[in-house]
Amino acid sequence: MSGCALIKGHRVFSVLRSYSLKHECGEELSPPLLAYRDAVNRVLEEPWDNIEWEKEKVKGKKQWRLIPKYKVDVKSKEYKKELRESLLQEWPYAAHWVDLAIKTAYSILKSWRKNY
Repeated sequence: MSGCALIKGHRVFSVLRSYSLKHECGEELSPPLLAYRDAVNRVLEEPWDNIEWEKEKVKGKKQWRLIPKYKVDVKSKEYKKELRESLLQEWPYAAHWVDLAIKTAYSILKSWRKNY
C-alpha cells in the first residue's frame, strides 16, 4: 500500500510494507520479531562504532559543534553486501527480513544524522 502527499509544492511518497502473520501464534511470533530487532541493532552497531567526531566552529559564536563522520562508506554497495551476507550467515528466517532490517537501520541512522 502506498500513499502520496503534497507538501510545499513537492510530492512526498511513502510506502507501507506489511506481512501477514496469524494473530494467535503466541510463542511462534516472538522469535522472528526478536531476531529482527536484534538484526536491526546489529546493523546500527557497525556504523555507530565507526563514527569519528569532527569539531566545527559555529559562525558568529564562541561555540563549537561536534559533527559525526563515518569512517567507512556506509552507503557503498560493497559495504551493504558484506553486511547482508554477515547477517544471513546465522539467519534462520527468510532473507527479506534481513533486507528490511538493513533498510530500517539505515532509516534510523539517516533520521538521527539529519536531526543531530
